[in-house]
Amino acid sequence: MNNFLNQLRVPSRFEQADNAFWQNPYIAKQLLKAHLNSDNEGASRSFSFIDKSIDFIQQIAPQKSYQKVLDLGCGPGLYCERLAKKNYTVTGIDFSENSIRYAQEQAKKLNFDIDYRYENYMELNDSNNYDLALLIYCDYGALAPVDRSKLLFNIWNSLKNGGQLLLDVFSQNKFDQFKEEQYWSLNENGGFWSKDSYVAIGRNLKYPDRVTLEQTTVVTKDKMETYNIWHQYFTKELLIKEVTAVGFTVKEIYDDVSGQTGNGGSETIALLLEK
Repeated sequence: MNNFLNQLRVPSRFEQADNAFWQNPYIAKQLLKAHLNSDNEGASRSFSFIDKSIDFIQQIAPQKSYQKVLDLGCGPGLYCERLAKKNYTVTGIDFSENSIRYAQEQAKKLNFDIDYRYENYMELNDSNNYDLALLIYCDYGALAPVDRSKLLFNIWNSLKNGGQLLLDVFSQNKFDQFKEEQYWSLNENGGFWSKDSYVAIGRNLKYPDRVTLEQTTVVTKDKMETYNIWHQYFTKELLIKEVTAVGFTVKEIYDDVSGQTGNGGSETIALLLEK
């Protein structure tokens, strides 16, 4: 009982659970299915939006001038494949071994020379190597402030002088829409979190300074595990302050990574930065 109550205590901001759910072999397979669902935006954005983003990337970073591209958090290679098809030289990094394995297999089938690396991008140690870096689908806001600063420096260091970074984050509008709630569900035949029968106890919490937690505790017959998903939401002013502190220059501000602008209700903010 004490362990159960400890699992359900309210964690401090950006406190990590004991386990990274994307490293669980069963959950990793479920995540891959979500990535590859062309209409589902739970893991990756819809394929139609990704295609629009690739068209936009070609406009802001044409292949002749921005040949070498680094995709951070590349997942199963949805952006990498499309960029390789446009003749960019692409490196993809992800901390999900299952996603990287799938991406490598697909690259072989399609005869794409993509460098996929199973790594934690927090430990990126490349220097003066890339013309363009991508950090897409609000990965940046999943990190604590000190980790965000470290990652930005790593990316800055990996870029050539004049290299660009395209990243996006969730906006104040998205934070305002976030609802605090608690819920539970019985999954007798298994589901996303386990192949075995389980109870999922979930809650969504808001913290000061535009931080949220989506927490799920999964209870099976044999064990209990808690998974935390954190998000930092941004105003333009806060985001610009963080990225310029590392040395980036803000070139353009968009509503999203497909280059849309002028939507006052956008759920994201996208920045095009230059080293």
